[in-house]
Amino acid sequence: MQVVLNPLSVRTPYSAMECAIVSRSLAEVARREISQWPDYAVTPLRSLPKLASNLRVAQVLYKDESDRLKQGSFKTLGGAYAATRKLREIQASKDMTLCCATDGNHGRSVAFAAARFGCACMVYMHVLASAEKAAAIEALGARVVRVEGTYDDSIRCAQAAAKREGWLLIPDTSEDASDPTTRLVMQGYGVMVLEIIEQLEGRQHPTHVFLQGGVGGLAAAVSGVLADVYGERRPRVVVVEPLAAACLLKSALCGAPSKVGGDLITAMDMLSAGEASPVAWPVLERRADVFVAIDDIAATTARRRLSASDADAGGLDVGVSGAAGVAGLIELQRSSELAAMLGLDAAARVLVFGTEQALRSTT
Repeated sequence: MQVVLNPLSVRTPYSAMECAIVSRSLAEVARREISQWPDYAVTPLRSLPKLASNLRVAQVLYKDESDRLKQGSFKTLGGAYAATRKLREIQASKDMTLCCATDGNHGRSVAFAAARFGCACMVYMHVLASAEKAAAIEALGARVVRVEGTYDDSIRCAQAAAKREGWLLIPDTSEDASDPTTRLVMQGYGVMVLEIIEQLEGRQHPTHVFLQGGVGGLAAAVSGVLADVYGERRPRVVVVEPLAAACLLKSALCGAPSKVGGDLITAMDMLSAGEASPVAWPVLERRADVFVAIDDIAATTARRRLSASDADAGGLDVGVSGAAGVAGLIELQRSSELAAMLGLDAAARVLVFGTEQALRSTT
């Protein structure tokens, strides 16, 4: 495990610069749209008392995104919302083709939007990305194009194809820090925070929140809306990544959106990103307090622990990437020094996100 404390994190009032990226009001706009979709429902906020007792904290709350809009992950809130907004903005006909890159979940979200609008959809996935994820995308009528290399290579292929063919690109990251479509994706993720605030009405809010990393869109969206709502009382934010793809941790060390090399191969395949999002980073550099990189064993062990039949809720439907936040919490609690430094004690109320369901076999 690697741990970096962010020296730039603040508890000052949420700024106008941050509000332009993601905020409570922008998440409310997204929710007004998304709540009209068929199958929209508030996802469960589960209490995990067995896990909390074992980890010696007061409470673990688990936002369960395994059945979000019947698409299996929180990502459906982002890509589908951004695609909906852009299609309406340009008054697109069914002749429009949507395009994106994905490790699996974002592509399914964009394909979901394309199916709703009757549009074609091209989804670029690197060759090692999950066959099960690809099958779920194709089941929505999209075409999957396999790309040599990593997720970051698939991003560049999608960008080039969209520019060449005149397709509508729906990215969840961009080199342009002010990219409006990527911001819309993040604003869709903010719907989860609005739901959590309502679910916690009359109760104390969390003292800590553990968020999966990837390119940073989820972490920035959640930490940003929480900072907007709670101000200086916001929870302490811990961002969790794979050791093989810890681009956000490196960004914290460098003080700017950064890249990591290597093959990026990890069991946390939905977090296999080598380049931090310049769109998300302006929020993360101010509102993320700690960056943690964990190994695959920690994540797979946490997934088994959460899904066991004798676990809380009789076992949770969660994939390895979906369990990464919990894995980060468990790993930090193994170090009494780090736990004490971060206030992970008997009074801590911890919020985690089960970001995706377990893989479904295509056979």
